[in-house]
Amino acid sequence: MRTKTIKALCLSLIVCILLSVFMVTVSAATVKKEVVTDFSKTNVLDDLESSTVNGRLFDVTEYPYSMKRDLQLITMVEYCYSFDENNLDHYGLYIYIYNPRNLDIDKSSGANKIQMATSYDNKGNATGYDKFNLRFCSTVEVGNYKNLFYKFKVVEKEINGTTFYDRVNSNARRYDISGIEIKIKGDSNATEYFVGGTYIFSGYAKGFGPDKTAESNLNCVVEELETLKLSVHHTNYRTGVSAKGEDYYNEVNTVYFSVPERVYEQYGNLQKIRAEWWEYKTKMAAITSNQDFYNQLLQYVGTDVGEYDSNVPVYIYSGYEGRSSTGIGIPTYHDYHWVYNKDLSTKKNGLGITTEVCDTDLQSTIMPYAFYAPVTDVGGVFDFLSSDPVAGSVSSSVVRDWIYNYSNSLGHGYIDCNGRQLSKDLFENHVDTGRTMGYNDKTIDMGDTFDLLSYDSNHSWWDKLWDYGFSWPTTDEQHKGVMPIYILEAGDLIGTNAAISQRLLVKEDDVSALKSFYKSESAKGNKVVIFRFASTEYYCALAYTSAGSTLSNCDTYVAQQTVFFDFDIIELTFNNDGAYRVIPVVSSPIDIVNEFQPPPEEELFGNTSAFWMIVIAIIMLVIIIIIGQPALNLLVELLIWIMMLPIRLIQAIIDLITGGGDIPPDV
Repeated sequence: MRTKTIKALCLSLIVCILLSVFMVTVSAATVKKEVVTDFSKTNVLDDLESSTVNGRLFDVTEYPYSMKRDLQLITMVEYCYSFDENNLDHYGLYIYIYNPRNLDIDKSSGANKIQMATSYDNKGNATGYDKFNLRFCSTVEVGNYKNLFYKFKVVEKEINGTTFYDRVNSNARRYDISGIEIKIKGDSNATEYFVGGTYIFSGYAKGFGPDKTAESNLNCVVEELETLKLSVHHTNYRTGVSAKGEDYYNEVNTVYFSVPERVYEQYGNLQKIRAEWWEYKTKMAAITSNQDFYNQLLQYVGTDVGEYDSNVPVYIYSGYEGRSSTGIGIPTYHDYHWVYNKDLSTKKNGLGITTEVCDTDLQSTIMPYAFYAPVTDVGGVFDFLSSDPVAGSVSSSVVRDWIYNYSNSLGHGYIDCNGRQLSKDLFENHVDTGRTMGYNDKTIDMGDTFDLLSYDSNHSWWDKLWDYGFSWPTTDEQHKGVMPIYILEAGDLIGTNAAISQRLLVKEDDVSALKSFYKSESAKGNKVVIFRFASTEYYCALAYTSAGSTLSNCDTYVAQQTVFFDFDIIELTFNNDGAYRVIPVVSSPIDIVNEFQPPPEEELFGNTSAFWMIVIAIIMLVIIIIIGQPALNLLVELLIWIMMLPIRLIQAIIDLITGGGDIPPDV
C-alpha cells in the first residue's frame, strides 16, 4: 500500500513536471509569437524571398548582376502601422534596393536620401516634397548575391509639425516617392535614381488592426507618379566691377535644363522652382605665375602663422593705398584691404616718434588656397608695361579638386553639408550680406527679379579716377529687373558669343555648349529653362608679395567667391490659369564651384588707348598754349613722319631687293 502510494506520488510529480514544462513551452511560444520583430535587423534577402513585388512572389533570378542595368528601388515596406497612436513603437518605412552593377555603396553616408511627398491639396495632388535620410539596415555580405540587395530604413522627421503618421489616411496610407539618392564611395556627390511611384497600403499586419486577433490583410498597390527627370548644367557670369566698389564684381550663378513640351501643354506655364544647396564663401585664394614664389608659398598652406610671423618668409597683400608724410613728425600711412603675414606694427624712429602707421580691412592667418597658373597672354605692344604679367585663370575643376583633397590639419572640423568631409579652413564664417550660410531651401517664382548694379551707379568720375587712375576696367555694365527663371528662345542665341553671353548672363566660354543643348533639346520637343538661382559677389585684385611684386611687375592676384555644394532641384510648379501643379524632380546633386579669373586686362595694363589719347591731348594743348600755332604745325608734321616711317622702310627694302637703290641714310 505504501509502495503504491509512493508510486502514485512519483507519477503525480512526473505529470506535474511534464505539465509545467508543457505550460512553459506553450507560454514561451505564445510570447514569442506576440513579440514584434525588430525589422531593421532582419536579413534583406530573407525579407525579399517572403515578399511580393508588383503582385508576384519575389524571384531572385529576375535580379542578376548586370552592367546594363541601373540601381533601382525594388519595393517599399510599411511595417507595423496602427491607427492606434499607442501602438506605433515599431511603425516604420523600409526600402529595398537592387544594385546590379555591384557598386560600392557608402552605407553610412548622410547623402543617402529618399524624396517623398509631404503635403497634398483637396484633390489629392501633392503640393510639396521633402528629402528624408536613409539609414542602412543590411545587405548580402557573402555568397552569390553579395551586395546585390540593400535594405534601408526611412528616417522620420517632422515637416511643418507633422510626421508620416499624421499625413496618411488609415484606410489608404499613401507614400509618393519621386527618387532615391545613393552615395557611391569615391564619388563627390550622391546620384539620384528615378522611382516615380505612389505606394498605397491598406489593411493591417496581424495584431495592429481594429481586430487584434485577425490575420494580416496588409496590401500594397503601386501607381505611377508624374516625375520629371532633369539633366542639370551650370554656368556663371561676372559683370564689370559692381556697386560695392573697386575689385568687386557681380556674379550670377545659373543652371539650365529642359522640360518636355507636353508638360507645359498639360499643366500650364512654369511658375516656380524649388531647389536646395549648401552655400559657403571661400577664404582668399592666391594665384601666381611666379613658380618660385608658388613653391615657397605652398610650404605654408594650411599653416596658421598668426597675424605676423617673421620666421615665415612670404607675405601677400591687396588693395594698398599709401599716404606719405608731408611734414616733420607726420607719419606715413599704409592702408590695405587684405593682408596675409604682413607686419602691421607701428614704426618709430630712435627718438620715439611714429614714422609709419599700418591698417587693414581684412587679415588672414592662414593661406588655404595656392595655385600656379600660366601667364595671361595679353599680347600686343603693351607688354612693356609688365615684364611678368599677372597669372591666368584657375579652372573650376581644379578649384573643386583642391577643396575635395584639402587636408584638415588644423583641427577646425568640417562644414555642415550632408556629413561631407570638407574642411572649415577653406571657408569664411560668413557669406554675402542678405544671403544664408549653410543649408538653403529656396522656392523662386517666375515673377521675382533682381538687379546687378554697376560701379557707376553709386560712384562718381572722380571716384573712378581715384580708384583706378586712367586704368579703369568696365564700370558701367548694369542689369536691372533680371528674371531668375527664363525660357530660352531661338532669337536669344543670335549674335556673337560675347553678345549672347551679356544678353543671357552666361559665361562666354559656355555659350557654345548652351547653343548645342538648345538645338538638341528643341529637336526633341523640349523647352530649355535658364535658372539664375543666386546673385553673389566675386572679389579679385592684384596682389603684392614677398617675391618683389610692384605696380609694374605684378605676377599674382587674390580672389574670393561663393560656392554651392549639393545643389539640387526638388520640384517644379506649373500654373494653368491659377491652377497650380507641383511636379517632383529627379536630378543628381552637383557642386557649383566657378573658376578663379584674374582682373580684367584694362585693370592690369590700363585702359591704354584712352590713357595715351588723354596724355597726347594734354601735351598738344600745353604746346598750343605755350608756343602757339607754329609748334603745333611742327608737331603734326612730326606725327605724320612717324606714321609714314614704316611705309618708307618697306619701300626702301623693296628698292634694295629689286636694285632700286640703297636704303636712305635718314631711315
